[in-house]
Amino acid sequence: MNHSRALIKPFNKRAASEALALNRKNLCILVRALTGHCGLNRHMFNLKLQDTDLCRLCKEAAETPLHLICSCPALMHKRSTLLGKHIMQPVDAKFLPARKVLLFLKATNACWEI
Repeated sequence: MNHSRALIKPFNKRAASEALALNRKNLCILVRALTGHCGLNRHMFNLKLQDTDLCRLCKEAAETPLHLICSCPALMHKRSTLLGKHIMQPVDAKFLPARKVLLFLKATNACWEI
C-alpha cells in the first residue's frame, strides 16, 4: 500500500489549519514523513543511498513512516505512550492529529535526516 495514501486523510479544513499552524521546521518534518521523502531506509534505498530498506530498529520490514507509526515492534512502547495504541491500523493513523504524529516522529529521531 502506498504509505502517503494511507497516512494523508482527505482534505479537512481543521487538519489543514492545524498543519499550517506548525512552524516551518515542524511542517517540513511532517510533510517529509507523510510523503515518505525523508531519511528512512526505504527512501534512501530507492535513491540507491542505502544497501537495504529494512527498518534499522526491528529489521523485520521496510523502514517507512507507515511502518514506524503503525507497526514497528521496537517502537511499541513509544507508540502506546504517545499515540495511545501498541499497534495501529493505517486507517487509525490517518486520523491522528498532526501534532501527535509530529511528536511521535520526533521521538523516533529518524524522519528528518535529509
